[in-house]
Amino acid sequence: MKLNGRVALVTGGASGIGRASAVKLAAEGMRVCVVDIDGGAAEAAARSFGGLGFACDVSDPGEVEAAFSRCVSELGGVDLAFLNAGITIHWSGDIGSLDLGQYRRSVGVNLDGVVYGAVAAVKTMRSCGSAPKRAILATASLAGLVPWHPDPIYSLGKHGVVGFMRSIAPNLAPERIAVHTVCPGITETAVLGDRRKLVERVGVPVMEPDAIADAVLTAATAPLDATGSVWVAQHGKPAWPMTFTEVSGPDLRLNVPVAPRTKI
Repeated sequence: MKLNGRVALVTGGASGIGRASAVKLAAEGMRVCVVDIDGGAAEAAARSFGGLGFACDVSDPGEVEAAFSRCVSELGGVDLAFLNAGITIHWSGDIGSLDLGQYRRSVGVNLDGVVYGAVAAVKTMRSCGSAPKRAILATASLAGLVPWHPDPIYSLGKHGVVGFMRSIAPNLAPERIAVHTVCPGITETAVLGDRRKLVERVGVPVMEPDAIADAVLTAATAPLDATGSVWVAQHGKPAWPMTFTEVSGPDLRLNVPVAPRTKI
């Protein structure tokens, strides 16, 4: 996908991976809409590169729809949706002590927010007419590829993102909408919080958000036939596409792409 002159919407764009990616996308010539639960921070981030910024709670489907509508109204469309917003919750990791309100909060942002964003992105892209290529990207995590024992609820949401994005990719390919997932390792973001020194003390290197923004650019500019890729970003390595073990058998005869009801 060529980025110059196109429009991007980035969720969770006021800090961390979202902000670093928004800055890089703007540097590539994109007009960028930054949305975040913290509207003031979103405005400040967008102001730094001449973009548009405002508040949006990604766990609320109405607010997500409104965010895409405003991006179209003020910037003329959406060519790239980067569904990046994510959170962690504060608990021990002992599933017996999980607060169900905190559980819903985690899944509401980390998984529902991606689903709502993808729905709004596809509706918006279809309404804007044909284009050579568009893309929907989502931030998952290494915790979406391996069992993450300290926070299985976070792992649940991120595994869901990986499965969801891989599943919708072939359905959208005929409309020239590419779908990619980015799975970062440990990165300096609000999700890490104040645990960086502890993490580094046990020998785990912490990446800066710019490194993940590079992976986002790799995914955004990948050829359409790479749609459905899951890009792993680890310390000291360029982003690489995950290889999944093939599952075969007659059950898979039912696993065929679904044609869109509305074509662009």
